Amino acid sequence: MKNTRGEIIYIGKAKNLKQRVSSYFVKNKQHSKKVQEMVRWIVDFDYLLVDTEFDALLLECQLIHQIRPQYNRMMNYYEGYGYFQFIDTAPYLKVLNEWSDEGLVIGPFFKQSKIQELKQIINSVYRLDGPLKYVAGIVKDYNECSPEEEFDLRIQEIKEMLLGQSTSLLTRIDQRVQAASERHDYEASAQWWNNYLTVQRFLRRNKQLIQIMQNQTFVGILPEEHAYYCYLYAKGELLNRVVYQKEPSFQQARKRLEKTISAKTWQRLETKERLDKADVDVFPIFFNYLNQHGQVRGFQPEE
Repeated sequence: MKNTRGEIIYIGKAKNLKQRVSSYFVKNKQHSKKVQEMVRWIVDFDYLLVDTEFDALLLECQLIHQIRPQYNRMMNYYEGYGYFQFIDTAPYLKVLNEWSDEGLVIGPFFKQSKIQELKQIINSVYRLDGPLKYVAGIVKDYNECSPEEEFDLRIQEIKEMLLGQSTSLLTRIDQRVQAASERHDYEASAQWWNNYLTVQRFLRRNKQLIQIMQNQTFVGILPEEHAYYCYLYAKGELLNRVVYQKEPSFQQARKRLEKTISAKTWQRLETKERLDKADVDVFPIFFNYLNQHGQVRGFQPEE
């Protein structure tokens, strides 16, 4: 969508272009204030045709990152993504806006406000700061270890959770949900359940991001209109796409997809030690869409 100066102010995708575009110019009380304001500035629009809805989603993300339209909210503010940092002194767990080489840094993750929310949940369960830092054993009874050792075990459990290696935090929150229900404190039970859902969503997304940084290459196969669209993804980047008329195996698709990738590109990816903030938006689109509508599989380099 363009304004009078020819500036792109919004990018979207649609299966039915006529219906989608016309919907903006029909009076509708359900239109948000953002849409109502945007429509006043629209004087023209361009469109690009692609083969699949999945290609449209990927292109939408790419163009929003490239152009940064005024009225796009999703995928347009990756500078605001953040990191978790573990250090050896209080407050032990911090939220960072930029990468640091100090301590253990994990991320980037979507939206700092969500990261701060998760940090508060972690602190409410594990008591990393405040006067209850050495409250009675949360992970292990004190008669089995010292308070300091028990505190270190809490930190270790949190690290494992953020690295996708443990779901212990969910178990501990579920215990609090049940305990609050048993004492008929239903307000507290509901709050802990909301915390459970917040952590669950984070772990699901976190698991995917950790997979990317474990040098996995992902191949996706999408059946569409009597053809099979195959995609290659690694370390935050969509590297290639090929089309088969007959369904290929993952190994066949991977071999053909990798064949045209230059040695220079592979060398660059091998030296890429962490994701950029802009990389965070692409993989959920890639993984979730293909997992729902096609197939996706990760490969280790030696496979």
